[in-house]
Amino acid sequence: MKYDKMLSKCVSQESDSSKAIVALLTGLAVGAVLGVLFAPSSGEETRTLISDKANDLTGDLKEKYQSVKEKIVSGKDDLVDLKDRTVERVKSKASDLNQEFKAYKEDAKTEVKQASDDLNDSVQNA
Repeated sequence: MKYDKMLSKCVSQESDSSKAIVALLTGLAVGAVLGVLFAPSSGEETRTLISDKANDLTGDLKEKYQSVKEKIVSGKDDLVDLKDRTVERVKSKASDLNQEFKAYKEDAKTEVKQASDDLNDSVQNA
């Protein structure tokens, strides 16, 4: 029950921030009206100026978009190249290890065969 009373009390009171917002919006509206009334250019000139600035801004944004797009494509290409080089290095290392293992295996077979032959000769001579 106490919460209901506290909530209704808070809602019914105007806060300081709402007064500040209303004052800000009023000031903006008054400033806009005074700016148009005391503008040094005619309405047509002002509209043309605004249009030109908007077109310039649009052109700048398009250029920046293209620049970012080119950087992304370039970065993608660099990553693809890095991936390809890494895959080739891994394949090369795997091939080298495979060759080393085959050589080691052949050496081990030869040593085991030699040891077997030596043992066989020792048994037959004894």
